[in-house]
Amino acid sequence: MATHQPPPPRKATRAALYAALIVGAVILVIFVGFNLYHADTQSERQSGQMEPRDAPKTPTDLQSTPPRR
Repeated sequence: MATHQPPPPRKATRAALYAALIVGAVILVIFVGFNLYHADTQSERQSGQMEPRDAPKTPTDLQSTPPRR
């Protein structure tokens, strides 16, 4: 015989909803930020301009694999 359990308190439901909204907002902000960064670097690559820190320092810099970030 199944016993009926009372529903959880409203404050617990609200807390779970707020936590889910915060996690979703963080994921959305990270996703948008990465897309904006990618768009910025992509436009730099297409324009042929590069940041001074990424420019080759010696003539043989282009012959080696770039360091991983």
